[in-house]
Amino acid sequence: MAHGGHCGGSHYSHSRYSGGGGPIPTPVLVIAILIAIGIAIISHNSYTGKKPLEGSFSKYPQYLIDKEEYFHNSKDLVEGLTYLHEKTNVQVVVMSSDKSWSDSKAVDEYYKLFDDEAHILIIVPTAWYSNTTYYAIGDLADTVISDSGIKHIIDKIDESKNGEKWKKELIKFTDLILEE
Repeated sequence: MAHGGHCGGSHYSHSRYSGGGGPIPTPVLVIAILIAIGIAIISHNSYTGKKPLEGSFSKYPQYLIDKEEYFHNSKDLVEGLTYLHEKTNVQVVVMSSDKSWSDSKAVDEYYKLFDDEAHILIIVPTAWYSNTTYYAIGDLADTVISDSGIKHIIDKIDESKNGEKWKKELIKFTDLILEE
């Protein structure tokens, strides 16, 4: 069964540091850097080394559903989505919408569009009152592009309407996940 998720809202938290603890001791700084490097390696390894889906799956006739005409350079966006599909055998469809969404509504929409588990639906908000991007991932697609992978893509796109930016990030991400 496909499952849904979301990414967005406030990407930044604001905090203020007003301590006067002095310089950070060198051993603590070294440990903090090593932990950060370890997290980066683990995160990188969770994306890489994926294999394309084997088999034949239905192809949705569109990669982009943009009734809102939200995206600029939509041809480039479609090229990026096509590249990802050709390399991974996972079809990602991006849909713009001015409606209110939830994780479960995204999954319901997934099953209206697709009849198998080899797709991903990304729903990009266009309404002024929402900046949360919702998605639904089929179980087979999840073996190649997981929730963390979709969140990675959404974070890199960072609410962009520019199809050229999407294309660039989708190609980089595709090459990253297939990297040995």
